Amino acid sequence: MKRFVLLVTGGALTLALVIAGGAGARSQATTARVSAALNAANETPTPKGDVSAARGTLTATLTKSATGASMSWRLEFSNLSGPAVAAHIHVAGRGVAGPVRVPLCAPCSSGVTGTANITAEVLDAILTDRAYANVHTALNGAGEIRDQVAVVANVKTTLRAKQEVPKPKGNVKRAVGTFTATVTKLGTTGKIAWRLKYSRLTGRATAAHIHSGLRGRPGPVIVALCAPCRSGASGTANVSAAVLSALEAGRAYVNIHTKKNPAGEIRGQIAAVALTIA
Repeated sequence: MKRFVLLVTGGALTLALVIAGGAGARSQATTARVSAALNAANETPTPKGDVSAARGTLTATLTKSATGASMSWRLEFSNLSGPAVAAHIHVAGRGVAGPVRVPLCAPCSSGVTGTANITAEVLDAILTDRAYANVHTALNGAGEIRDQVAVVANVKTTLRAKQEVPKPKGNVKRAVGTFTATVTKLGTTGKIAWRLKYSRLTGRATAAHIHSGLRGRPGPVIVALCAPCRSGASGTANVSAAVLSALEAGRAYVNIHTKKNPAGEIRGQIAAVALTIA
């Protein structure tokens, strides 16, 4: 289901990531995507009735304004206990009920769209994992389905031997790979849902990682992807604030290792990921 539309060890690695996040300019955009996947299990207090199948998705685009941001949004839902009498964005941490800050619709129909002004307070709450969206029904006036709001960003990079450092051995001119991922910012930490495809390597892919490093320079592993790997492999990884900083600063790359090239055979730099509104 969609989200509401954003493993490091050793002192030397920690220092490298701090430098990566601090010295490099972070990618701060004037717009950002946010999303939330609403369900009854996330709601507080626990909703009444059999609402285990109730689901919803809120997707939106935030655009920076003088006082905070404007939000263009779309809400979809199904299997509620009855008609949706209202939907809002509230400010509170996970598992805690909080006050309404942004009214979305009242009553609501699935597929409804709209625009809303977001204050600086609410924008800060979204960026720090302290805002949630929920849908209310007559049976569950306090809320039937809910999810925390998160900033999300899609990334994609092409991996080739000519980007690898040091230069790989063997006939690797035709070796190629593609890394795609969705980065979700959850306050100071986050998650990456990724997929990796490749072909024409010199042999079996023994491992693949995300490293911290500038283009043309080798760097330490910050996220382990697979070992060994197959083309089409996918997965999810929890990431630290240091990893998010490296991604935002454009100081991260993906590469694939083989027996012939244990330091890396193909590599692709990840463009700076915008997870913060300037």
